[in-house]
Order: sequence, then structure tokens, then C-alpha cells
Amino acid sequence: MKNTFVTFSILFTLLLASCEGTSTATSLLLLKKGQSSNNKEYWIEVLDSNNPHKEETFKIMIKEKTVWNLVEEGKEYFVRYSDNGNSPRMLEDIQH
Repeated sequence: MKNTFVTFSILFTLLLASCEGTSTATSLLLLKKGQSSNNKEYWIEVLDSNNPHKEETFKIMIKEKTVWNLVEEGKEYFVRYSDNGNSPRMLEDIQH
């Protein structure tokens, strides 16, 4: 019985971990900052500076306004963000 519980716990933990999506860490060029009209959502529009041949920009949502206030357009940052497929990309960490 104890082995069954341990096996179930491990499988459940692995299942939850697999549902979280992926986390990416890379250098990005911040092109533009934006916010919703009600000032409740903040994002940055970025370009992957590691891949100069791919000129596709994408948005990363930022949970905290203070972080959004500190970043500057036209600067390059080392960024870690999560990508959960259907959900918007979410900022996890940013460094200059």
C-alpha cells in the first residue's frame, strides 16, 4: 500500500510539472512597452537578438508595474519567460 502511494505521488508530481509549459532564457531587444487602457496589464514587445535572421517580434506580459517602469525601449536584456502554449508569454526574470 505504501509503495502504491509513493508511486501515485511521483506520477502526480510529474503530471503537474509537465502542464506548466516551457521556460526560456535568452537575450532580447526591447522594442516597445505597452499597457492596457485600464492600466492593469503591462507588456513588452521584443525581438530575439540571438537570431538576426528571424525578424519576428513577440509580446511578453509583465505582472508587476514596477518592473515595467524600470525597463527601457531600445535596450537589450537577458530575459527568462514562460510559454504555456495558449496563454500569453509571462516574464519570470529580467536583467540588464
